[in-house]
Amino acid sequence: MAGLSCAHSLQRRDLDVTVFESSGEPGGRDVAAFYLLAPELFRNTFRLIDDTGLRGDVIPISPHAGQAYKHRVYYHRVSSATGLLSFKGLGLMDKTLLPRMAYLLARHSAHVDFHDPERGLAFDNETVAAFVKRELSQNILNYVAGPLISTLFFYGSDETSAWLYLVLAKHMQNLQMSTIRGGLSRLTSELSKNLRVVTGVTIRQITADANRYTVAGESFSDLVIAVPGDRIRQFEGLESLLSEKDAAFFQDCRYQRVVSVQVDTPTPIDGSCYAVSIPRVEKLSAATVSFHDYIDPSTVPEGAGRATVSGGGANLTSDKLLQDLRTLYPIDAADSKTSEWTSGMPMFPPGRYRDIVEFHKRQRRRGLYFCGDYLLGPLIEGAVTTGIKAAEAIQT
Repeated sequence: MAGLSCAHSLQRRDLDVTVFESSGEPGGRDVAAFYLLAPELFRNTFRLIDDTGLRGDVIPISPHAGQAYKHRVYYHRVSSATGLLSFKGLGLMDKTLLPRMAYLLARHSAHVDFHDPERGLAFDNETVAAFVKRELSQNILNYVAGPLISTLFFYGSDETSAWLYLVLAKHMQNLQMSTIRGGLSRLTSELSKNLRVVTGVTIRQITADANRYTVAGESFSDLVIAVPGDRIRQFEGLESLLSEKDAAFFQDCRYQRVVSVQVDTPTPIDGSCYAVSIPRVEKLSAATVSFHDYIDPSTVPEGAGRATVSGGGANLTSDKLLQDLRTLYPIDAADSKTSEWTSGMPMFPPGRYRDIVEFHKRQRRRGLYFCGDYLLGPLIEGAVTTGIKAAEAIQT
């Protein structure tokens, strides 16, 4: 999405653009995303949706979610205050602290902006776990703050910057969710339609002279690298173009491996919510189950069900995910399809946003640019925004 967003923006300026894609079709990890958050948060994504004529196909998703507690699923409306009060696992003392969470968000809201991390660097000094345990309670961490991180990004609150949690919590107060009818991959397809996309080509080497870059035998004035941050240094010839600080930045890019299993069933597995979050204290391997038939019925045969159970970790297997799904729901044998991303989700430990801000401030070789969600945040909007910014930086 980062590379396609960049290419689309450049083409709108009547520039010649070539996209090299190693797989058989463009889109990267877009198949792993099922929904969009509010337009004020996903503002650049919605502009692309408008540009590609898909606004009429945006459909709302009712924000009803489930949560696993002692291997049972309980339901709540995500954006309501009473929804938080209905969380199982929260004691009376925990619930009396929930107004304090609203107070903290109101107090810090002006300093927390997804598109401008520099304003919130004061919150980039500690983990979500440390922040929530100090300001609220262990149970609120276990059943409110922790699952918000793990079910969206598949890593833990003890390894994630408090800045990212505050951004998410701010937008969860009045949650709006939607998707594109037929799946978010339709946006990728529309962006690709009028672009020159060369698929099935793995770039291994980049050559540069005084003014040009050579990639796959073709010469270009500017080069935008839109791959996961932990793969930047794999390109032969690129290391010599990086400063020591940039090389160190890419060296420190960390990702969570993500595995998902899509399951098709004769009837819906759960018709009450768009997804179930599975707190880590439940001791299951899965982090979330998403229900396609609830999110967008047009993607599933009438009367049938489709769910995707997902999680992260070096040792996670599809068998473990299916076992966890059956722990929560009594499903019989079903057709399934497994997807795996070694570099699935970029990680943002404390201090990473400070590094990102410094990265964006540094000058580098003329014509060399980077984009990807690792440069802003682990959401579609992070990829789209950095792609558009890379395009804006290219001078003609």
